[in-house]
Amino acid sequence: MLSAQPLERRLQLAGSLLILGLLIEALCVVWTRPIAFVVFAGFGGILLAAGILVYLYSLVSARVAPSKKK
Repeated sequence: MLSAQPLERRLQLAGSLLILGLLIEALCVVWTRPIAFVVFAGFGGILLAAGILVYLYSLVSARVAPSKKK
C-alpha cells in the first residue's frame, strides 16, 4: 500500500529494496552452487546498496514544512 507523500513513498521503496536484497542473500546462503556467490555479491549487494542510497537520498532531499508562527 503506497502512500501519497513523496518522502513516505521513497522510504517504502528503500525498505522494499533492502528486504528484497536480504531475501536474495538469505536464499544464496542455503544454495550450494558456485554461482551462488555471484548472485549473493552481485544482485543481493546491488539491491542492498540501492536501498541504502534511496534511503539516504530521501533523507537529504526531504523538504521541511514551514512552521506557523502566531
